Amino acid sequence: MIKAAFAIVPLALLTACKDPVQAPGEGGVVKSDAIWCAADGSTELKQDCTLERGNEQGKPSFVIRHPDGKFRRLIATEDGQNLLAADGAQPSQSARKGDRWEVILGDDRYVVPVTADAPHP
Repeated sequence: MIKAAFAIVPLALLTACKDPVQAPGEGGVVKSDAIWCAADGSTELKQDCTLERGNEQGKPSFVIRHPDGKFRRLIATEDGQNLLAADGAQPSQSARKGDRWEVILGDDRYVVPVTADAPHP
């Protein structure tokens, strides 16, 4: 019985470390979606990255996470036509094409849906 309790405590602690998901408008992450990306100079788009949506200074903001742990922060321009690198380490190239933004940042390419339920390419 005591051994079982010691096994459960670490599991409960790990669960408590998860990033909290907050409701829209609370400044936190709204949800995480799988998106298409071509990381590290790859020519093939794969649905390997995840997208976390948020809000910074009244503008849509995004965190794109790669399977290897690398991540990119992006923020929408005032007119919503482009996504800019929020950290400024590398300039981004982007354009809104209907229901998605196509983004190039360094050796990485992303297809970011404008809305959470936008269709993927």
